[in-house]
Amino acid sequence: MNLILQRLSDNDKSTLGAIYDKETKSLINFSLEDRHQDVKVKKETRIPAGFYELKIRKEDTPLTVRHRAGYGAWFKYHIEITGIPNFSGVYFHAGNDEDDTEGCILVGNTLNNHKTVQGKPLTSSIDGTRRFYALVYPYLENGGKAFIEIRDENTLFQP
Repeated sequence: MNLILQRLSDNDKSTLGAIYDKETKSLINFSLEDRHQDVKVKKETRIPAGFYELKIRKEDTPLTVRHRAGYGAWFKYHIEITGIPNFSGVYFHAGNDEDDTEGCILVGNTLNNHKTVQGKPLTSSIDGTRRFYALVYPYLENGGKAFIEIRDENTLFQP
């Protein structure tokens, strides 16, 4: 499985993007991350563009326990983005603005172009996270390999 996260825009608070299935050329979700910073600030900087492997992190971290309680029975463990230089514990999970991430990628169904609807640039996030996990988690759980290519906003999406 090969995914692409195409970053669309960055401001002084966050980065908006779209996640695609590279093989089917279809949109999966929208995304929200921390903003770009030339010098990494812990819990406030997005991960660098690159090609990374996704894995299930079967560990009951405090965030995993919290999300399991909040999301419902469909959530077991986080899907982690691995092999990121100078970053660890980077997951896909629900959230609606930059306060909900410390370097992770938030996924949702609706993107608001840095303008806020009820104060949030990303909405319908738990539903979007459930849909993302329904696609990727069983594939990984059954022994498949999944990768994500993250492209910065200054590149064009090429399916």
